[in-house]
Amino acid sequence: MNNSVVGQLILKDWRLQRPMIFVCMLAGAIALGVVQLGTEPVMVVGGVWFFISLIMVGTMLPMAGILNERKKQNLAFVMSLPVTSIQYTTAKMVSTVGMFLIPWLTLVASAVLLIETRGIVPRGAIPMVLLLSMLPWVGLALITGASLVGESEGWGIAANVFCSSSYGLTWYLFTRVPGLMANLNAPTPVWNSSVLTVLSCEVGSVLLMLALTYYFQSRKRDFI
Repeated sequence: MNNSVVGQLILKDWRLQRPMIFVCMLAGAIALGVVQLGTEPVMVVGGVWFFISLIMVGTMLPMAGILNERKKQNLAFVMSLPVTSIQYTTAKMVSTVGMFLIPWLTLVASAVLLIETRGIVPRGAIPMVLLLSMLPWVGLALITGASLVGESEGWGIAANVFCSSSYGLTWYLFTRVPGLMANLNAPTPVWNSSVLTVLSCEVGSVLLMLALTYYFQSRKRDFI
């Protein structure tokens, strides 16, 4: 019975959030189409909007699926069902991460495919595209963790504000790392130590925040 309830919670989130997912995917697809026009100013605008579409879906999924549930006082009803706090956490983590994977994989794979086949953007930019595309993953993990673990709406909002204000700074810091910028115009992707180090830190941060979310949730006595 519990597993059935967990599955229903995941399906509920999918039914509620799929319009927003499709809108973000459409925005990202349009941005990729703009990049194909080839002129430098237009390519910059298209590239920025491509990453904004990933950031939007990474921000809106935990805000809409977790914070709104607490804000609208639906959490008390959900926890009255035959489901434990950890099972509820699992449902939210699976639904949020799983739904984010759909637009993220679709858009990032499309971007890499266009770089490889169209030749408008040098292939050497692929590692930087991947590093920048991982930033919404970090934001998703942080906002999801804060929204689940936090006892008030403020924690999720604070995480959202922190992430939103950090993307631009992080992009700027990436440009100051010679190992990341030196091979942007290379004819093939260059996976040097700088790229692999930053990528490992991003993946490690996501996994650590998701693990800490489970840990802190398991230690709660009053879940609601």
